[in-house]
Amino acid sequence: MTIEEVGEFLGVPVNLKDQDSFHLSIEEYLQALISLVEELSRLAVNSVTLGDYSRPLQISKFVSDLQAGFQLLNLKNDSLRKRSDGIKYSVKKVEDVVYDLSLRNLVPKSDRPGNE
Repeated sequence: MTIEEVGEFLGVPVNLKDQDSFHLSIEEYLQALISLVEELSRLAVNSVTLGDYSRPLQISKFVSDLQAGFQLLNLKNDSLRKRSDGIKYSVKKVEDVVYDLSLRNLVPKSDRPGNE
């Protein structure tokens, strides 16, 4: 979802620079995306515990794409930059889950990353 879609869904204006009212800023949106990546890495682990072996593959693709997007940003040295640097650890956690699944032959070879 784009920041505009999130704002519309929540009924909140986005990126108001000239008004002093409640709104969703781009920094808050990016912080939320980082939190999403962290939660999805936990979901990947929990999915395997519950026997859902395909969900970590979907999560892996999504978080890798998000990480690539964050790498394109030129973030100044602040909390957003520090948190975005931490995305790589969540991505690695998901990649480790997918790797373990592939070692145990719990996912078809055609579904594994790199076999697209």
